[in-house]
Amino acid sequence: MNNKLKILFLIIGLVFFGFLINDFGIKNIITNLKITGWYFVPIIGTWLVVYLLNAKAWRFIINKPELSFFEVLSVTISGYALNYITPFFNLGGEPYRVLALKDRLGLTRSVSVTISYVMLHFLSSFLIWITAVIVIFILVPLSPAVYIGLGVSLVVFGVIVALFVQGYKKGITKSFMSLIIKLPLPKKLEENFKSRDDLLAEIDENIKELFNNRRKSFFAANFYEYLSRVVATVEFYFILRAIGLTPTLLDTFIINAGAGLISNMLFFVPFELGVKEGGLFALLGFLKYVPSTGVYVGIVDRLREMFWILVGLILISISNFKTKNNKGKSLIYDESSFV
Repeated sequence: MNNKLKILFLIIGLVFFGFLINDFGIKNIITNLKITGWYFVPIIGTWLVVYLLNAKAWRFIINKPELSFFEVLSVTISGYALNYITPFFNLGGEPYRVLALKDRLGLTRSVSVTISYVMLHFLSSFLIWITAVIVIFILVPLSPAVYIGLGVSLVVFGVIVALFVQGYKKGITKSFMSLIIKLPLPKKLEENFKSRDDLLAEIDENIKELFNNRRKSFFAANFYEYLSRVVATVEFYFILRAIGLTPTLLDTFIINAGAGLISNMLFFVPFELGVKEGGLFALLGFLKYVPSTGVYVGIVDRLREMFWILVGLILISISNFKTKNNKGKSLIYDESSFV
């Protein structure tokens, strides 16, 4: 990635980061940090473990030993930081991932491993939601109507998981682009899509390679990504402990799974403003906590996001991206910066 693009990503990130800080207000941030106290340290630490697991999962997909774990971790954290500050869809970090790895992997391969990881990330979400539904079925007494609703959800989630697996088996980009071309698009744009057919086929071959030729790596990547979702539930345990509550790990697992589901259903809301807090309000009420506690939980969760956004932007600013003239000798960033 050239320096101009790196600076552009950094400027965009800082602008939206400033918007989030302004929206929260410095006074509100300080107040909630004081309430949380030292618990903010393990909350931050929980997500360091999550990102380490995310990077481990992605490295199985990339399958390039020369690309160090620290390089993948840096791009992982920065990519998620840009996702957090994307107003819609939370996919702003994906172009950054592609460009960050392009000179090391080539454009086609960097696009392929990025798409594969996005698919894996969503797949792990549905697997977590399936787990949560099964756990609720077994351990939480509910009305017949709720059980029916959960049963329907379980079927829907299962079908979506099967579709993701099919996407890994047969590729996804050409099929997706075929649907796009059927839309009423300007003729020039449609022709441009069709001219990329060979490129899309090559990307699909790269995506299929993971499932069809490296099945162990596929399941290992899924394991680490799923485990990262499980570890993320611990964050809510520390947040609730900070205000004197004694949640069970089952409670925090349901909170994490439910909050993720609500956020994904309302992905179109800019920055998820109010979505997370409202979802947590409802979830905590469902679990027999004081519902208003959800507002505090949502605020602390956002403060954690802000911390890692800042870390991600710092990693972008200190990154040492190579150019094609470097002959593969330099790293995406200087590992000595971690010493």
